[in-house]
Amino acid sequence: MRVLIVEDEKTYAQMLKRLLEKEGYEDVALAQSGEEALEKLAQGPFDVLVSDICLPGMSGLDLVPRARKKIAGLDVILMTAFADIASAREALRQGALDYLEKPFDNKDILSLLSKVQARRQARGNRSGTDTETFDGMITSSSVMHEIFRKIDKAARSQVPVLICGESGTGKELAARAVHQQSDRSEGPFVVIHSPALPDTLLESELFGHEKGAFTGADTQKTGKFEVANGGTLFFDEIGEMPLRLQPKLLRFLQNYEFNRVGGSQSKSVDVRVIAATNRDLDDELRAGNFREDLFYRLDVVRITIPPLRERPEDIEPLAKHFIRQQGYPETILAPDALRILQEHQWPGNVRELINVIESAVIETEGENITAETLSSKISSAAAQKRNGSPAPQAVEDETSTLDLQDNEARLIQKALKQSEGNKSKAAELLGITRRRLYSRMDRLGLTSKD
Repeated sequence: MRVLIVEDEKTYAQMLKRLLEKEGYEDVALAQSGEEALEKLAQGPFDVLVSDICLPGMSGLDLVPRARKKIAGLDVILMTAFADIASAREALRQGALDYLEKPFDNKDILSLLSKVQARRQARGNRSGTDTETFDGMITSSSVMHEIFRKIDKAARSQVPVLICGESGTGKELAARAVHQQSDRSEGPFVVIHSPALPDTLLESELFGHEKGAFTGADTQKTGKFEVANGGTLFFDEIGEMPLRLQPKLLRFLQNYEFNRVGGSQSKSVDVRVIAATNRDLDDELRAGNFREDLFYRLDVVRITIPPLRERPEDIEPLAKHFIRQQGYPETILAPDALRILQEHQWPGNVRELINVIESAVIETEGENITAETLSSKISSAAAQKRNGSPAPQAVEDETSTLDLQDNEARLIQKALKQSEGNKSKAAELLGITRRRLYSRMDRLGLTSKD
């Protein structure tokens, strides 16, 4: 990492520079003021800014936003000789990664820089490049770069986080990124999907139950809150949580205590709560479907993931990433195919893009994904979205070409049965190469006997 130290005390600055160089940091520069720091930042990109708060002229607090505006993704560590909690909060609000109080031990700054380096490596961040990866998320858009910074900032606290956005935008990925960038990364990340469970089962899943608590409770059950102890509990689609259970979640967020269903003993756990919703919770509040007090408990830090149609510059890097994920790095998007992707509105967001790319890769002959292939896939996906049901698919006879957009496992199994396990014939039926059939079977865990 390239480090810029901003410190007006020359002796102290030189001491820090020697310390970092001794630890292997080969590119460490010095500046004595905020103005000089901005000049050096303009001359060449740095990865980390280590600055004193108290500087002649421009303060370290004033330097932070101006420095981060010059270099997107710049990590900032501030130093101060004053134990002032107000300054610490302001530093973090301005986008500083952390705060060191002078005098600090050498090991403190080395440990902090080591964490910064690990975080940057984990997210694949490279200063000065257009495309950034961050814990599974990929972007070339400025709005998502800002989302990544919000995730970084949220990860440094323990307060609840509310992630908003349409279905398919990657809200769970964002939640996982908050967890992975936090001090809880070694702990569990537990997901609870509210709409998938009826009221009675959801309560038991969250809080657990005692033996005999209700009919069928033959044994004691540990709930998700206990399983997530020391880590993060992610509520997917919190807007659909039944009103009956919302007061119990509110109670937990107030004191992080709960009772198992049928139990009288209060239990305490250390869990960070992250919730996500594709609904407008303001509308749900007005409709009486969501408690106002619970909303304010959850909405401490809000991260809103924009839909894919509002960040079209992300379509190309995402599409290429999904192609590589399928095991075909040599497959490329023809220019007219890319244009079709960029013109589509993506009502299903990134999830729809994944579906279209996976299907197109399977059906593509040769090494190019063409506009013709993508047109049919996008049209089929759009029709499915409008109708609310899968596009019709069938296997008519041995010469039929199968559409693998949906229910791939079922279709492959049917082709293998018709070809009596002969993979070459099955691939012919499916209209794909034998190599691609093997890849899909391996991905889906299928054998010719399935």
